[in-house]
Amino acid sequence: MKAIILSLLMIQSAFPCTIFSLYPNEEHWVGRTFDWAYGHGLVYTNKRNVTKTSVRILPTDVLSTWTSKYGSVTFNQFGREFPTGGMNERGLIVEALELKSSIYQPVDAKASFNELQFIQYVLDNFQTIGEIRGALKGLRLAPVGSQLHYFTCDINECMTIEFINGKIETRHGNTLPISGLANNTYDESKDYAKEFVTFGGDKPVVQGSKESLDRFVRSNYNVKSINEYDDKIQTLFTFLADVGSLNNRWQIIYNQSQRTINFRTTAKIKLQRMIDVSALDFSCQTPVKYFDLDSDSEGPIRHEFKDFDFNVNQSVIKKSVDMQKLPAALTMRLAVYPNETKCND
Repeated sequence: MKAIILSLLMIQSAFPCTIFSLYPNEEHWVGRTFDWAYGHGLVYTNKRNVTKTSVRILPTDVLSTWTSKYGSVTFNQFGREFPTGGMNERGLIVEALELKSSIYQPVDAKASFNELQFIQYVLDNFQTIGEIRGALKGLRLAPVGSQLHYFTCDINECMTIEFINGKIETRHGNTLPISGLANNTYDESKDYAKEFVTFGGDKPVVQGSKESLDRFVRSNYNVKSINEYDDKIQTLFTFLADVGSLNNRWQIIYNQSQRTINFRTTAKIKLQRMIDVSALDFSCQTPVKYFDLDSDSEGPIRHEFKDFDFNVNQSVIKKSVDMQKLPAALTMRLAVYPNETKCND
C-alpha cells in the first residue's frame, strides 16, 4: 500500500508522563503514569508466531519483516499493533514518554519503524536489555511526528533509549543509577537529582510540583520507602497519583516477576483491574483479545476480554485521529494493518 504522507503529526503532543522501576521484596516492578488529552483505548493480547511487515506511512520508510517470538499485553490508542506500551510474556516492558528535544537518525537504508510500532516490534522479539541493545544498531526510528524516548526493563535491569543529535543513546547498568524517566533527557534528570537528599545533595524533595525534573526526583525518592508498606499495589497507585499531571489518564503497575499488570484509569479511579499475563493464551490459532478501558469491569479481568473486533478497533483509531484532526486516511491504514499479519501455527 502506498505511503501516507502526513502534514500533521500522528500524535501531535505526546506523553508528559513519569515512569520508575523498583524492587520490593527482591521482585522487579515498574510503575508509570500516562498523561494525555484523552484516556480512551484498548488493551490487547498480541500473539506469538505471527509474521508481520512494518507499516509504510512515510515515503522514506524501509520495511522490515519479522515473526513474533513472544506474546504480549499492550495499551493502545491507535489500534492493534500500535501501542503506547506493554509487557510481553517474558516480563519485558517497553513504554514511551515525551521528549521534545529528540532528534532522530537521518534517513538511511536501515529498517525503520514508526514510534508506536517500534514498541510492538521490541515486545515481539526480545526478552533482555542486551538483545535490544544489539538490535538498535540495525534499525532507525522514523517517527510520524512524535518526539519520544523509551524506558524498557527486563526482569533484571532497565534501560533508557533516547535520540540525541541524530544518534541513539542508551543508559543502563552503571550509567542508569536512578532507574526512572520523565520528560527531560536521562542525563538532565540525573544531574538535577544530585542536588536532593538521598541522591547526593541536601535539598529537600520538591512536593507537589508537576515539572518533569521534580516528578523524576520525587517518584524515585518515594519508591525508596516501598518496603515500609504492606499493600504494595495501593501504595504505588498513591505514588503514581502524586506525580500525575492534570491530564493523567492511566496509572499502570507491572510486576515483572509475577507477570501481572494492575492498572486503573482516572476516569473510573475506583475500578482497579488486574491481568495475569502468564494465564493468557498467546497461540495465534486462537483469536486476539481486547479489553475496553471504558468498561466498568474491575478486579481480575481475564474473562472480560473479548475476541478482536475490526469495527471496535477502527472506532478507537478514528476517535484518536478525529480528536487530533489528522488525515482521515490514517484511520483505515492503521485499521487494516492487522489483516496483513499471518499466523504460522
